[in-house]
Amino acid sequence: MIRSTFILALAAATAMSVPAHAQDATSSTEVRYGDLNLTNADGAAALKARVTRAADKVCGVSSQLSLRSAASAKNCSKIAAAKAMPQVELALAKASTQLAESGRVTVAAH
Repeated sequence: MIRSTFILALAAATAMSVPAHAQDATSSTEVRYGDLNLTNADGAAALKARVTRAADKVCGVSSQLSLRSAASAKNCSKIAAAKAMPQVELALAKASTQLAESGRVTVAAH
């Protein structure tokens, strides 16, 4: 009985620490860009860098991962960033003609 309780507790703790790329649930975060000037190259590059860092975060990219887990997390990050790029491109297109509506991009991983 004690052993099975320990195993269940260990399984629950492990499930909570598994990165987004290994879980069935979706993990997401918002990237705000209201402080950036998207009408110039530096602002656009800063937004894209923020999206890349956010994708790394939601996918659990870390130097502490094993090679297999790191490769899986990095693949998750690339996909999450690519899925967010249409929002980035729309924000960049709107920047020269009007104020940004929301000032944020959502980055999500499955």
